[in-house]
Amino acid sequence: MNKPYSNILVALLKGIVYSHNEKVWDELLKPENEADIKKYFADIYLDVIIDKSEGYAYLKQRVSEDDEDETPKLIEKRQLNFHVSLLCLLLRKHLIENDREGESSKAILTKEEILNLVKPFYKETTNEANQQKQIETAIKRLIDEGFLRKMKTEEEQYEINRIIKAFVNADAVIDSLEKLRNYANQIAE
Repeated sequence: MNKPYSNILVALLKGIVYSHNEKVWDELLKPENEADIKKYFADIYLDVIIDKSEGYAYLKQRVSEDDEDETPKLIEKRQLNFHVSLLCLLLRKHLIENDREGESSKAILTKEEILNLVKPFYKETTNEANQQKQIETAIKRLIDEGFLRKMKTEEEQYEINRIIKAFVNADAVIDSLEKLRNYANQIAE
């Protein structure tokens, strides 16, 4: 027998649930559903993380200090390559700056603006087409991960999803960018 919130369970298992998916979001936030959903996932070692103010929810693997190696893992950590890591950090930095300036609650960048954010971290090369392809692949990966959303506009624009705040710590952005800049310089030499 299906539970009245089965569609929410499926949506969370598939990935991030955003507030713009009103049907699922509103059902998730009903107090009776929220408690049952959290209990359901707790039984399989997952925590439901809900950020009502930012408008997203996702599942996080529970890690117990007692039996870290004994807890079955449903959600695997994914390794991000240099290009994706760099882009994550730059998008998070842009989101911080956007929030500080208070211009809009949405942080939107064109493809060209994203390319311009990333270029200072790359050495000049005769193969700019290859560099651009790597950056475009990173953009696609961040769309798949739920950190970016391609907007339906004539101009190629992307919205930075606020979920990135849960995965990229603001305090680590500057330090990490500097480490990646040094790493990029070492690779180029």
